[in-house]
Amino acid sequence: MTTTPSRSRSLSSLLTVPLAVLLMLFEEYLWGWLRSLMARLGRLASIARIEAMIVALPAKAAAFVFLLPFLLILPVKLVAVWAIATGHFLSGLVVLISAKLVATALFARLYTLCRPALMSFGWFVWVHDTVIRAKNWAHARLESWAAWRQARAFIATLRARWFPRRDEQA
Repeated sequence: MTTTPSRSRSLSSLLTVPLAVLLMLFEEYLWGWLRSLMARLGRLASIARIEAMIVALPAKAAAFVFLLPFLLILPVKLVAVWAIATGHFLSGLVVLISAKLVATALFARLYTLCRPALMSFGWFVWVHDTVIRAKNWAHARLESWAAWRQARAFIATLRARWFPRRDEQA
């Protein structure tokens, strides 16, 4: 009878681990794309001045600014959940996804700007290193699957065909 819990645990791991890994990698891809978008916006003079002020902040102020997107987006997410709970599923979902995208974009840019100051906090270094280890574990886990490597190669082929790099177009 001791094999039943381990079987169910391995079955649930078989189902949840790949989903969690894919979700994490999707967010990482989204993070990179949004960080790039926000960096382009940072080239605007008014935003560049704000970013320069953020970079110059002391560590505690940088921590507050870094956590600001979480605080600002929470009420919006609560409204979205309320909308979903009261039968406005599509509206709530659109608000929830939009809020997630905006918060992730702000968070990605603020991470880039505030990271040097935040690395002076032990708790931040620990969280940062833990997330990096989890990301590396997820990548290694996916890379061990032949199906993942084949899917990645197929996606790279499609991307090269449909979205060639500028240096390849010449």
